[in-house]
Amino acid sequence: MSSSALITQLSDKLHKRKQQAAEIYRQRRHPFVYFRQHTGVIADVLSTLWQELFAGEEMCLLAIGGFGRGEMYPYSDMDIAIVSRNPIDDDIQQKIGAFVQILWDIHLQPAPKVGTINELCESARVDLTGDSALLESRYLCGRQDLAAELIHQLDLQRDVAAFIEGKILEQRQRYTKAASEASLLEANVKTTQGGLRDIHTLLWLAKVQGLPPQIHQLMKNAILNRTEARLLLSCQKQLARIRIELHLTAKRAEDRLIFDLQTQVAQNLGYRDDANSRASEKLMHDFYRALKGVKQLSGILVPMLRDRVYASLPRVVVNLDQHYYQVGNMLAVHNLELFSQQPEHIFTILRVAQEHNDIIGLAPKTLRVWWAAAHQLVNEEFYQNPANRECFAGFFKHGEGLTHLLRFINLYGVLGRYLPAWGKIVGLLQHDLFHIYPVDDHILMVVRNMRRLAMEQHSHELPFAATLMHTFARKHILYMAALFHDIAKGRGGDHAQKGVADARSFAEDHFLDSEESDLLAWLVEQHLLMSMTAQKEDIQDPEVITRFSKQVKTVERLTALYLLTVADIRGTNPKIWNSWKASLLENLYKATLHQLNGKQSNRHTTILDRRQQAMHELNQYHISESQQRQLWHILGQAYFARHEWQDILWHLSKIINYEQQAQAHSQMLPDNDTLKVMVYMPNRPKLFTELASVFSEAGMNILTARAYITEHNFILDTFILQFPPNLNPNDYLTIQNKTELALNQFVNGKLAMSASNPASLSRRSRHIPIAPRISIDEEDNPGWYSLHIITANRRFLLANIAAVLSDLNISIRFAKITTLDERVEDSFLVYAPQLADTQQQLQLKNALLDQLLR
Repeated sequence: MSSSALITQLSDKLHKRKQQAAEIYRQRRHPFVYFRQHTGVIADVLSTLWQELFAGEEMCLLAIGGFGRGEMYPYSDMDIAIVSRNPIDDDIQQKIGAFVQILWDIHLQPAPKVGTINELCESARVDLTGDSALLESRYLCGRQDLAAELIHQLDLQRDVAAFIEGKILEQRQRYTKAASEASLLEANVKTTQGGLRDIHTLLWLAKVQGLPPQIHQLMKNAILNRTEARLLLSCQKQLARIRIELHLTAKRAEDRLIFDLQTQVAQNLGYRDDANSRASEKLMHDFYRALKGVKQLSGILVPMLRDRVYASLPRVVVNLDQHYYQVGNMLAVHNLELFSQQPEHIFTILRVAQEHNDIIGLAPKTLRVWWAAAHQLVNEEFYQNPANRECFAGFFKHGEGLTHLLRFINLYGVLGRYLPAWGKIVGLLQHDLFHIYPVDDHILMVVRNMRRLAMEQHSHELPFAATLMHTFARKHILYMAALFHDIAKGRGGDHAQKGVADARSFAEDHFLDSEESDLLAWLVEQHLLMSMTAQKEDIQDPEVITRFSKQVKTVERLTALYLLTVADIRGTNPKIWNSWKASLLENLYKATLHQLNGKQSNRHTTILDRRQQAMHELNQYHISESQQRQLWHILGQAYFARHEWQDILWHLSKIINYEQQAQAHSQMLPDNDTLKVMVYMPNRPKLFTELASVFSEAGMNILTARAYITEHNFILDTFILQFPPNLNPNDYLTIQNKTELALNQFVNGKLAMSASNPASLSRRSRHIPIAPRISIDEEDNPGWYSLHIITANRRFLLANIAAVLSDLNISIRFAKITTLDERVEDSFLVYAPQLADTQQQLQLKNALLDQLLR
């Protein structure tokens, strides 16, 4: 048969039978049936082609890797090994080249390993990934005795202990590499923690020891019990279905649940939107549950399979008491019936582990019986036992190892059984464009952040917050507040208000006194107060500080709320925490503390104090009183009410003696992740719009803006900018210089800017949209209004909003830009007497919506 005819025949056969396999799969969603059919047709095609090219040769063909274990996804690479008994000569090399080329021509993706037995063994010896693939070798065609000899030689040379240690290390490195925002939001079904690769790892650790690498066979060999086997099989099926559907939907080897595909994959798998959640949210919820199941079993099976290799070696065993002993760095029980006979030990063993900082977990057999007992016995009766509640409260009072403990009992479902309210938030997604964790993971990240503030070795991260934490008397209340602050998410309505009842009930049941109960409930209810005040209000205004102080009332509450706010923001999304936000919260804390300590101030005294400080500084530079009076007249009294002392000092140092000269300056803020910019120039229409465009063109993210117009109609605007994401910090200075150069060209009329067309939204914003929200509130002074906008973030957003306001003759006097990753919550203080007319307000809202929805 000619080469072209053979290619056509094989291609037609492959395409037809692959299509049939996909159609059958979509009717029944049986992944293992799909694997058999898909793998079978590929094996048939390879056998046909092998006979055409290699009949009679001292060679064989093996399926390895995923192909070898019979797990071929629609667009997976096809791992094969071509084995030759003799060194490969030019003639055989040419045939192998033709063989591989035909595979590419018929749209398979071959990943071949080629060589003699010795060459392939040497390759496996130095390459753990290659050895893992060859571990799954399966004979396809050619000399079967040659295939058997290769597999035998590989088994003989393989160091089982080294292989297992290598795969465990490889797993840890994969977790570290995958622990990024992108992997959380668009998780890789194969490589993320709890994904298919973890199942493969379990089976590799079994097979390398001579155990059959099938779940049902591992149950027969007492590696898995029936419940565990059922769970692992269910998780494997769920993950396999998602990965098959990803490939079929994308028409490529796509293993990530990217935003572009989540909705279509969900619908293809039978999920539907309803009033409570979208189809994609339901898919991701089930996906996270499958990951959790694999992680649960990995915690038992990986150490168990590892220990089988070392079972004959001496172990260091230390008896702790009549119930517990320590083996290495694991905690075990003498009697495996302990938990079922005395359920209080379900928590007691955790307390013992918490008290020994050299213990990192439960020994595999102990973990298995602990999990089974907890699944059965942690219920209402268990909760009502005062000893169990006392022990649970003790976890927080002890503090050490708390994050690890809570993550452990959350992973194994015990936390949700003990606290039913917690069970409702496990795996609950937050599609708000700035949270990147499910609710339970976010809360545990906040607890972790709170614990780090209490640990001396992490004091350098946030010295001010750490100092307050070290001196805070009731740290356990802070840990409890972190646990409960978002526990009512997903119930509808105000989650902070609804969480108060849960917190009070918990406090009463866990023996907190009335002061502790009140503090816990208040923190849960008000956990957003400080961040909302700092990010949405002008904290330079003494009236804002006075109002906030009245809400906080005590220094203890202030300190506790500050620490919870820091931990909460840092546990939401790494992108929304920066040194500027840290300083904002710190300034609010210090100003409120000043007032709570009896040092009252009002707007008038604040203006006088700041002006006196400014005069003192200018006197140091021998600036005459007449020059100072002229400067105060130009700036106006409102200037000192709107700006903090550091900004006043910076502005005056640049403006004095140059009051009529346009100029722009910048300075790097502490930690070098944000840039402060001041622009001083004659005012004109659309100026704020054009400035926002300058920053957007430079790729800078506008975190906040303070617009101010002097008495001689100059703008004195101050911006806090964030450097472009993924930028090397070594390039910050270059970007700063370029931005400052562009600004000075602009203020001197050498760089023309105009409002740009709206930039496209990110993929996340397109596929997880939020409806824009606009509100207009009248201020106390006539003609002044507060405008609040919540919408998806994009480049040129602020410029586009400012253009709308300019077109409607609305003057921006102050802007509070709050950027939360891909979501913004912006507030503007504007002067627009025309907004007293309801129709004018409606026109403004419609114009803004038209811009935001483009």
